[in-house]
Amino acid sequence: MIIKNTCFSLVGLWRMAFFFALPGVLLLPAKVSADGWDPDSSASASGSIVNTRHNLTISYNANFGGVMAYARNQYDDVCVYCHTPHGANSRIDAPLWNRTVNDVASYAIYDKPTTLMRPTSVPGPSSLTCLSCHDGTISIDSVLNMPGSGWDPMNSGLRNAEVGTSNISFLDQWRAAGNSGPSSPTSRHMALGGSSFTCASYCHNPESEKNAGWTDFTAFVIGEDLRNDHPIGILYPDTFGPGVEFNPPDTAIPGKWAFFDTNGNNHADTNEVRLYDSGDGYEVECASCHDPHGVESGGEGSRFNPSFLRVNNGVFGSHAGVAGIVSHGGSALCLTCHTK
Repeated sequence: MIIKNTCFSLVGLWRMAFFFALPGVLLLPAKVSADGWDPDSSASASGSIVNTRHNLTISYNANFGGVMAYARNQYDDVCVYCHTPHGANSRIDAPLWNRTVNDVASYAIYDKPTTLMRPTSVPGPSSLTCLSCHDGTISIDSVLNMPGSGWDPMNSGLRNAEVGTSNISFLDQWRAAGNSGPSSPTSRHMALGGSSFTCASYCHNPESEKNAGWTDFTAFVIGEDLRNDHPIGILYPDTFGPGVEFNPPDTAIPGKWAFFDTNGNNHADTNEVRLYDSGDGYEVECASCHDPHGVESGGEGSRFNPSFLRVNNGVFGSHAGVAGIVSHGGSALCLTCHTK
């Protein structure tokens, strides 16, 4: 079906425990704000995706940078964790997608008729791409095509799954070929998720006994039950007027998207909310409100909006860690669509 729009070794565990016990390693308290955005991130969140948390090649904590090698393959390439120029995932209508994705049947969609009064659908490609990390079930390094001269560095004939869980045997070939990270089986291909031995449970969770003082990532794990999150895969209204408390988009391109053209240039800019048409009509998807590459809050040279939002939803002023971020006003993102 075309989807349109580990074990953790005792040796590896011992090595991590030894590292955490080294003299001079400072364990800092983890923090996360109520809106799920971490104001204390060391990422500058400016210029490009290289300077954001979505750059999975680096660690922002010098004391623990080496431990990341036990969590994922170090591909030394920012873009390859999501994209590839050749051999892309053929089961999802997303741009040169290089990651394993879950089938749409994996997700429980928001099923209440009280919001849009529109039939529910399934997550489209512009949500499945985000969920391939943020549902917490797929390894963060689960790519189909590794960087370098080919997707199979050991000529093993293995290939990662396009849909479903990670092919660990395939991913292990990266280290077996002598690339960055310890040799197998001392490392683990961790998912962001919330269960045992995942990023958000093992280190990035202040309630974990194994917490190394890193920031809490549990707010970023959406899970597979999407009924308690902003509705995605949901049709946006196509008629407007009395009783319809939604704003009509300014421009609509059937089979592609509709968007709120705030600057009137007839182009869907990164700082403009959009709705995606993957065959059923214009739907709200994760990428309607988020741009994974970052959106400059006040034009070129300014810091990105918090949480990769297309519009800064009012995180400014006395909120910690917002120096250089331009505010667009309280609930500015929400009020782009909702007439309240």
